[in-house]
Amino acid sequence: MPISECVNVGNLDVRFATRGWVPMGQQIESGPLHHHLQTYAGEHRGTESKPHDKPGHQYTLDRFDHPSGITTITSNGLRHIEDAPFAEEIACTLQTPQAGYARAIVGAVCEFITLTRTGIDFGQVIDNHSELFNGTAKEGLLATTHPCFDKDFNYLTRNSARIRGTVELQIVTLLPITRHEIELAMQDVDLLYRHWHKTHPDLLDITRPSTT
Repeated sequence: MPISECVNVGNLDVRFATRGWVPMGQQIESGPLHHHLQTYAGEHRGTESKPHDKPGHQYTLDRFDHPSGITTITSNGLRHIEDAPFAEEIACTLQTPQAGYARAIVGAVCEFITLTRTGIDFGQVIDNHSELFNGTAKEGLLATTHPCFDKDFNYLTRNSARIRGTVELQIVTLLPITRHEIELAMQDVDLLYRHWHKTHPDLLDITRPSTT
């Protein structure tokens, strides 16, 4: 297996980490992406049209609340960036009381993508080189398939047909990870997956203790 690629986006902008979500009063889009996300991630609760108060951004952030007590923040618009060599949106799912952290993570990585015109692919590691948020012991992010939702969440396809060549875009999930987990993933992401299979951490809790 190839060594996982490390992407350094610098210190994440965490200004929204402790704020509540404020729905913007926009109607839910009827397009296939919103329908797809609601099918797996739960009820759409709001759209932020100007993430981080920067009007020039080419994407929005959406919040979806699942009955199980988890919240997913997703991007909407990255796939339309001109000349971008990818078709993707990104997501971060955490326990609902931690939704502010998910919002900050998705917003910061969206900013990186729009500035660099560089996509984030499954298996990549984002190393922040310090805690993402004080007291969490999470120093980076793993770009991966979703750890809880059905595998069909990861791809939006035409007519919902899982036929070769019909994938329209991929949805890359960002998981906060510890320093040890970063090191494992940089060797081989399968080492990290095997470690999680043995230790069964709650990957949707950003305050989860280290498994080592």
